Amino acid sequence: MPYTKEHKHKTRTRILDRSFRLFAKKGFKGVTIDDLMRDCGLTRGALYAHFSSKAELYREALEFRACNTKLANPKPRGASNKQWLSLLLENYLSLKHVKGEHDLACPLAFLATDINTQNKAIKTAYADTYENMNTAIRGYASSYTDCDEQDILSVTAMMIGTVAIARTLQDNKSIESLLAACRREAGKKLGGITFNSSTL
Repeated sequence: MPYTKEHKHKTRTRILDRSFRLFAKKGFKGVTIDDLMRDCGLTRGALYAHFSSKAELYREALEFRACNTKLANPKPRGASNKQWLSLLLENYLSLKHVKGEHDLACPLAFLATDINTQNKAIKTAYADTYENMNTAIRGYASSYTDCDEQDILSVTAMMIGTVAIARTLQDNKSIESLLAACRREAGKKLGGITFNSSTL
């Protein structure tokens, strides 16, 4: 009996989710197809029922995760754009995010050190994801402050770079100091955003 469309969709989603987690931990070259499928509880052949290659899976896992981050979600009812942006930045620039404890870790930060060795299609997907991040933050910020394009670019580059660097550090105190510095500077550039201990 053939699998239903719903079953195929769930399987594909599981592959994308689990694969992103492994790629984020070990990089493209550090993960084999057998590793990926074993982690999903599937056979090697299952990959080719959904993707033509490991490279295609990597690209689609990047896009899948980008579409499922908090930044891609709609703003909660009742929250101002400034409040929502404050919460997004606070959670992005958090120890939990750096440690990969957020289920929806940002592919821009988690794949930053791996992306330059990938093919053109993967680099394009990464660049598109970065532009979408800029667009989202620009959209929220433009409603209450007059920050310009250079401000947005510097903030997003700083956010991604800060998390990528923080993931290489071993001391939590050093990580927290780095994150706090980035939150402070990002907040200044985005119209005086302040941060508290709220979580998304």
